[in-house]
Amino acid sequence: MEAKPFIEPVLDRRGVVITTRVDVKGAFNAASWTSILQGLKEFNFPRNLYNLSKGYFSNRTTVLTMNNVSETRRITKRCPQGSCCGPGFWNVLYNYLLQIELTNHSQAIAFAEDLIVLTRADKLWKAENYMNIEMKKIMEWQQTVDSCLMKTNHELCLCLVGQGRKRKK
Repeated sequence: MEAKPFIEPVLDRRGVVITTRVDVKGAFNAASWTSILQGLKEFNFPRNLYNLSKGYFSNRTTVLTMNNVSETRRITKRCPQGSCCGPGFWNVLYNYLLQIELTNHSQAIAFAEDLIVLTRADKLWKAENYMNIEMKKIMEWQQTVDSCLMKTNHELCLCLVGQGRKRKK
């Protein structure tokens, strides 16, 4: 319900809201361990927890066995899904995105690996311009985190809220 207080004033002014959903393809599989460790340092994690995490990301392998044939591969990225620390590691990585300074016309809301960006304005063309500014910032963030996070889809939903009759109170 975090979006409601952002959208309601637009309803009263008969404005426009654009919602863009940013979908990072294979988000948990693409998480950079280097970026996660950098984030842990920047959050001043206790040294013992940082070293534990660093050790967790060191010398990891996965083994696939089929018909008595085994293949071993070295793993160099991914948030460990199903583990208790996986979501926490993802939050450290995604926190950079949530700290991007958006215009006062926009708001980012994240849940797990999903992100929506809400942009409001009095005219459609203004909302589109603000959203383009915000999406450029997000694309720049993706380039700084890790090149494997560049695989994203963006879904645009145009909400012409309040464009018709005035809302009853």
